[in-house]
Amino acid sequence: MEQVRMWRAPGEGRVLLMAGRTTRYAVDPRGEYVFGVVGGEPMRSWRGREQRVVRPGQLVAWDPSYAHSGRSVDESRPWDARLMVIEVADLAALAEDAEADPLADVLFPEPVLSDPELAAGFLRLHATLEAPNSLLEQDERLVEWLRLLIDRTSTIRSAQPPITAQDDRALRSAFEYLADQPERNVGLDELSGVAGIGKFRLIRLFRQRTGLPPHALQLAHRIRAARRLLEAGRPIAEAAEATGFADQSHLHRHFQRSLGMTPAEYQHRFG
Repeated sequence: MEQVRMWRAPGEGRVLLMAGRTTRYAVDPRGEYVFGVVGGEPMRSWRGREQRVVRPGQLVAWDPSYAHSGRSVDESRPWDARLMVIEVADLAALAEDAEADPLADVLFPEPVLSDPELAAGFLRLHATLEAPNSLLEQDERLVEWLRLLIDRTSTIRSAQPPITAQDDRALRSAFEYLADQPERNVGLDELSGVAGIGKFRLIRLFRQRTGLPPHALQLAHRIRAARRLLEAGRPIAEAAEATGFADQSHLHRHFQRSLGMTPAEYQHRFG
């Protein structure tokens, strides 16, 4: 039994909100964080070889380092949850402060948190983002909660060796090129030409800075672009074609693997 609703807060498109009940899920979060509070019944979660029981009232903070899944402890009794999904770049933009050290890769080594203050703050934030509040209030609550969560529970991945100014410019050019036109069938020769560095160095820099090869980042951009079109009510086949997937089944396969649901299910729940 699944009853899940999805929406974006008016004015705060960087955050995808979810609420409902389910008995199972499985996602491979490419470049996204998932935060939430479980209610009603406990659920069992898996991340790699790690297995945990998440009890009502506990907060979960899943970083993009591994795929994760979950199911009800009792298959006949679904759990309730309120969730918030934020992309990596948006998390950094929201939680960074000009007067503090810049954020590197934020990791949550213990993704199940027994912290009543953080859990209660998340539920207040979720309610604020659901109600017709001002953009300023939404941003204030979102930034304050994210910063508190990061300061209290996360680790920051060790800084990578410094890269040259040329490498930094090359990466930015390649990132922007893929993000601006996810629908194009860009080859490695073309991408390295845009970046102005060799192909093998470009791949190595991508992995060093994002943990992903270029094609995986391109796929993440395509899925996110397809999600936006589906949210706007565009037909699935049209969304697939517009975002660079070979056909509807190609989108279906990658969408299901990444989000744990089909494009049709996603569009239905977003209504």
